[in-house]
Amino acid sequence: MAEPRDALTFDTNLLLEYWKDRPKKATVEELLRLAERGEVELAVTARIREDVPADPLAARLDQPPELRIKETGSVARLDFWVLGRDQLGSDEFESLRLQLQSEWKPGNPRLPDWRDWDHLHAHMLQRRDVFLTWDKAILRLGPRLERFGIRIATPEQFLSARGQAQPARDDLRTPDRQEKGSGP
Repeated sequence: MAEPRDALTFDTNLLLEYWKDRPKKATVEELLRLAERGEVELAVTARIREDVPADPLAARLDQPPELRIKETGSVARLDFWVLGRDQLGSDEFESLRLQLQSEWKPGNPRLPDWRDWDHLHAHMLQRRDVFLTWDKAILRLGPRLERFGIRIATPEQFLSARGQAQPARDDLRTPDRQEKGSGP
């Protein structure tokens, strides 16, 4: 019997790194090779379409199947809900999000935005194994999200845990979608 494959969810920043030929593209390519060999299952949530709403990159959103990345549903949200694709959310998960937002104060590190929360929520609802990201706001929440069964890692952490060779990189800056100090 085949060994179970890790079900990985890509945050949008992984595909942006790949598409824009940024310094960590080789790391994403290593994950794509694992999927090609059937060692992992890759997915993005449908909320990626709100993360990348404009061309030229929006035109690439239909490319993930060619890359062996499936697009899964997201959490149901007014104005974005697609019947038969998206799922109703968890009240407990939403309570944590609201609690964190109410505790946030100017000057604190930013919290994930609504799209990030939807990616994480869908990942949890779909019982996927590891959410891969370079987003510092999401990485900081890793310990608080573990109670929901959400494992968060950078691609490098995941590859290292598998014993995969790390692509050599001179520049390991973390791409971040938002400016420092912006609110929740």
